[in-house]
Amino acid sequence: MKVLCVLNPGAAGGDALKLWPVVADLLQQQGVDYELLSCEGGSPIKDQVYTQLMAAGAAAYDVVAGIGGDGTHAAVINALMQVRAACGGVLKPRYAFIPLGTGNDIAKSLGIRIHDDYSPRDLRRAVSTILHGADYCLDLGVIKGTYFADALTIGLDSRILMERNTHKRALETIPLLKYLAKGRFLYTMSWGSRFLQHAPMVGEIRVDGKSWYTGRLINVVVNNTRIYAGDFDFSRDAYPDDGLLDVVLFNAHVDYLTRYLLAIRHNPDKIRDLSAELHRRSMQIQGREIEILLEDPEPAQVDGEEFPGDSIFKVSVAYRVLPIKTPAEPL
Repeated sequence: MKVLCVLNPGAAGGDALKLWPVVADLLQQQGVDYELLSCEGGSPIKDQVYTQLMAAGAAAYDVVAGIGGDGTHAAVINALMQVRAACGGVLKPRYAFIPLGTGNDIAKSLGIRIHDDYSPRDLRRAVSTILHGADYCLDLGVIKGTYFADALTIGLDSRILMERNTHKRALETIPLLKYLAKGRFLYTMSWGSRFLQHAPMVGEIRVDGKSWYTGRLINVVVNNTRIYAGDFDFSRDAYPDDGLLDVVLFNAHVDYLTRYLLAIRHNPDKIRDLSAELHRRSMQIQGREIEILLEDPEPAQVDGEEFPGDSIFKVSVAYRVLPIKTPAEPL
C-alpha cells in the first residue's frame, strides 16, 4: 500500500508540524510505505495536492492521508474531487483522516477519537485506520463548486469566525502573545463580543424546491456529518452516506443558546434525545437541495474556513462520491 501524507504545518497553531515525527514513527512501526507532501506557504493546499496527484498518476497512491484540521481535510478533499473530475469520475485513492486541528469535527463524526492533547493512543488509532479501517463512501455537500464534508454555516457563527481570525492575525505578530492564537480561547472571546451585537437576518429557506421557512434568523447550519464546532451534535439522525443534508435553523438569541447547550455531545443521552426531538419538531429538516435566500448579503464559512458572503446560497449533496477509510461505522 502506497500512502501520500499531506501535512499542513500550520494546523492547530503549528502543533501538526510538531507532531509529525510522532505520526511518521507510527507509520514506520506499522510498515506503511508513505510519501510526505508538506504544504508550506505559497500556493493553496488544494493546488499543491492536485499537482502532486496528477504528476504522480491517478493510480500512484492507494490512500491519501490528510494531517491537520477540518480546513486541511476540506482542501485535500477538494483536490481529490478535482482529480476525480479529471479522471472521468473515477477516484482510486481512499482518503484517511489524521485529525490535528482545533475542532476536528469530521474525524469525530466518523468515529476517529482525538483529545485536545493529541495523545499517542489517539494518533496510533488514526494511523491504524489507514491499514485496517473499513472502506466507506462519504457524501459531500457542494456550494458554488466547493465541496464540504462537515458543514456550511451562514450568520452568527460565521461572523464569530471572522472576528476570531482577525484577532488571530493580530496576536501572531506579537511574540509574547502568539500562544493565545491557538485553541478555543479566541473563539470564546470572539463569541462574547459578537453574540449580543448580532442583528437577525431576514430570508427564506427552500428545501428540495419547496419553501420551508420564511422570517427572521440569526444562524443557519447545513450539516453533512454530525459533529459541529468540536463539541455539538445538532443532527443525531444524520448519516454521512444517506444522500441528505441536515438544515438546523436558529431564529433568535435565546433559541441559539438553548440549542447549543442541549446539543453538547457529552450531555447525558436523555438530554441529547430531548434536543433531537425539539429539532425535529421545530427548526430542523433534511433535504438534497437547499436554497437560502437573504434580503442582504451575509458571510459564510465552509468546514471552518471563511467563505465569500452572498445573499443567495444554493447547496446540494454529492452522493457517496468520496471513498474513505474509517475505524468503524461512522456516527
